[in-house]
Amino acid sequence: MSSTSSEGRAGLSRASAPLWALVDCNNFYASCERLFRPDLAGKPVVVLSNNDGCIVARSPEAKALGIPMGAPEYQWRAFLQQHGVAVFSSNYALYGDMSARIMTILEQSCPKVEQYSIDEAFVRLDGALATQAAEAVRQLRERVVRWTGISVSVGVARTRTLAKLANHLGKKRADGLAFLGNGAEDFALEGDDAHLLFRTDDVLAHLPVAEVWGIGRRQARTLWAAGITTAAALRDADDQWLRRALTVTGWRTALELRGLPCIAVENAPLPRHTLVSSRSFARPVTELSALREAVACFTGRAA
Repeated sequence: MSSTSSEGRAGLSRASAPLWALVDCNNFYASCERLFRPDLAGKPVVVLSNNDGCIVARSPEAKALGIPMGAPEYQWRAFLQQHGVAVFSSNYALYGDMSARIMTILEQSCPKVEQYSIDEAFVRLDGALATQAAEAVRQLRERVVRWTGISVSVGVARTRTLAKLANHLGKKRADGLAFLGNGAEDFALEGDDAHLLFRTDDVLAHLPVAEVWGIGRRQARTLWAAGITTAAALRDADDQWLRRALTVTGWRTALELRGLPCIAVENAPLPRHTLVSSRSFARPVTELSALREAVACFTGRAA
C-alpha cells in the first residue's frame, strides 16, 4: 500500500511540475484576411509580400493545391486565377493588431507568457494549470478562437524545445492539441484525454535532426558528419562532444530534448526568418529612373 501511495505521489509531483505550451496561430496572415471575408471560408487564400512580389502565407486549401511558400506571384498568376484563389496584399497593421489581441488573451489566462514571434508564444503552466493541463489548454484555444476568430494549435511538454515539436504534431490534429512526453501520467492525462499524448522516444526517433528547433544548417552539417541524423541521436549524444562541436547552445538543445528545461527567453533561438528584398514588380518597369528608385528602396529595406 505504501508503494502504491509513493507511486501516486510521484505521479502527482510530475503532473504538478511546470509545463510549457507553445501557442501558434494557424496560417496567421491568411486567417486574418479571412476574418473580414466570411465568404472565403473553405476557399484557397494567399497573401503576398511587400510590393506583391512573393507568396508569404497560404490557407490550408491553397497548400492543398500545391502552391509553394515564397513563390513569385507572377509565375503563379494564371494558376491562381484558374483555381479561384483569393489573393491579398500584406496588411501588417492588421496582423500586428490581431497578434496583440491574441497575446492579451493569453496573458489574461496565464501569468507567464513569452511572445516568440508575431503568431507564436510560449506559455508556462504552473500549479493548477499544470495539474489540469489538458483542460487548461483546451479552454485557452477555445477562448482565442471565440474572441478573435483565429484558430491556434497548442503543443505541451516539459521544455520549450519539446513544446515546439508537440505544436507541430498538434497542427495535424482536428482539435489542434498535442502533448509530448513519456507517459500520460506525466501530464495527468486521463480517459478521453489520453489520446493527446505522443511518446517522446517515438517522435524523436523519426525526426530529422535538422528539423529540431535551434539547429541551423551549419550545426546540422556538423551533426550529419558525426553520424547524428535524428533528434533522438542528438538527445543521446555525449555532452562534452556537444559542447565542443555545437557550443553551449547546441548542448542546451540536447538537454531540452531530454526534458531538462535550460533555455530562457533571452537565449532562445531566434525565429527562422528569411530576409528578402523583393525584386518582383507589380507592373512592367520601362524607365531607368523608376528602376533606380525601386532598387534603392529594396536596398534600404534589406539593410
